[in-house]
Amino acid sequence: MGKGQDIDVVTTEDLAAKAVRIEKELLDEVRLQRKMLTDISERLTRLETEQAAMGAIVSKVFKRVVHLEPDLHAVMRTLRLDHTVLPYPQRLMAQRYRLLSQNEEDGITLALLDEIGATNQRFVEIGSGLSGGNSACLASELGWTGLMVDGDPGHMTQVRRRFPGVTAVAAWITRENINELIADAGLAGEVDLLSIDLDGNDYWVWEAMTVCSPRIVVIEYNSTFGADRAVTIPYDPKFNRSNHRFCYYGASLAALARLGEKKGYRLVTTEPTGVNAYFLRNDVGPSIPASTPEAAFRLLRRYDVWMKQKQDDVYSYVAQAKLPLIDIE
Repeated sequence: MGKGQDIDVVTTEDLAAKAVRIEKELLDEVRLQRKMLTDISERLTRLETEQAAMGAIVSKVFKRVVHLEPDLHAVMRTLRLDHTVLPYPQRLMAQRYRLLSQNEEDGITLALLDEIGATNQRFVEIGSGLSGGNSACLASELGWTGLMVDGDPGHMTQVRRRFPGVTAVAAWITRENINELIADAGLAGEVDLLSIDLDGNDYWVWEAMTVCSPRIVVIEYNSTFGADRAVTIPYDPKFNRSNHRFCYYGASLAALARLGEKKGYRLVTTEPTGVNAYFLRNDVGPSIPASTPEAAFRLLRRYDVWMKQKQDDVYSYVAQAKLPLIDIE
């Protein structure tokens, strides 16, 4: 080597020290990355917890405000529609709103009572559920008395607490026991309102009921059967809707209209959701005309969605499942 040149001599010790330094830096970086990942994981866990809590809050809020839209619609109808100039059944439908009923039956019931008046302010609610059904408003807001019957003993325990002036009975309702249930409650004879919501033997129970004479009848119909055909499921005292596909239960509106005619009642309207039909005894409210099933019929929206999306209907299902239907003459 030439004279005056600097010579760098790298010893084994220097290489070892450099390796140790690099290893330490790498370990420090790994620890830092691990800490950052731990922090991120903890943040994500907190966010998931907060999201779940927020979801529960949103669910509670939704349950409280879900009826605001129909309530707002009811207010708008009251402000903008003069129901007195509307034809029937629109005159009754236009007055619908919900206080305690499943849909907007309360407004229609009270609109009918405004026109026909009340006599003894007594009701019979067959299939009241936990809510008290279509008579809940009459009991809670108007002080009416009557009978509420449902097959769930737990529900009826709560119903007794909610409606202290009402006779609440837990019983499986059949056409064999319907008259006894009503008579035992002291409601034989005339009552102002009968409501039937059984999700099954509605037609047969109303047909069998003779012990009382309601002025108004509110009864559930199965809108999947359509407006034209008069059909019902056959009578089975043990029928339980939960044992069948959701669309196989009850009777069509046309079938109930024919039964009403035989019993001295006329169809006057339905609640537009497509669940309940209203009948008046023929000697009550003569100014309120009868409506045809075709004019009063409304299809429940979720059934309409099912038919569109699945390209299916109740009659196809009944045929495929080989389930019986009875045509009403």
